[in-house]
Amino acid sequence: MDTKTKILDAAERLIVELGADKASMRKITEEAGVNVAAINYHFGSKDNLISAIVTRFLTPLEEEQTQRLEVVMDRAGDKAPVLEDLLRSQLAPLHEFTVTHPDWMNVFHQFAAAYENEDFFKQNLKNILEKKLIYLVDCMAKALPHIPRMTLLRRIAFFRISAFGIMQGECIMEESIAILGIDRDPDAMLEELIHYISAGLRADPMPA
Repeated sequence: MDTKTKILDAAERLIVELGADKASMRKITEEAGVNVAAINYHFGSKDNLISAIVTRFLTPLEEEQTQRLEVVMDRAGDKAPVLEDLLRSQLAPLHEFTVTHPDWMNVFHQFAAAYENEDFFKQNLKNILEKKLIYLVDCMAKALPHIPRMTLLRRIAFFRISAFGIMQGECIMEESIAILGIDRDPDAMLEELIHYISAGLRADPMPA
């Protein structure tokens, strides 16, 4: 394993296990078996190191969503893409990610808290998410040509917030399942979520 990967693995492991406030640079170097000079050489600063961890953590999900989005658009050809297929291309990988990373939101919050500069964190997130999000907006616009641009942008923002909120609200979801006797079939839950969100995206614009 190369030195850069050792540092990334050690920093990620310590931030998750100890919390951002206790994962000091000294402990990271000890865990990785390197000196501070190695971290400075490969990353330059702690914020650059954390950015590399966040990028490594989120990029596979973003790439998978982008690839599935491209498949939907290729299948549509010159026709408008099916809205539900666009949503499925985003929600299915997110659902799969939460299954393989059940504690992902806590982990992500720990990464965010490890930054010394909050603006640096926001810029890094923008760099990771921006390209796919712009592409998603273009795809949604083709599926929903009757929705004004600004209305569509707001609804896509609502969709992203709702999707992440639902996926991370495992405790609340478990309570609802137990109290209401909901079928635990994950595929059925995903399809119902797609149907629910598509109705809001497709709704006629509010009267002026």
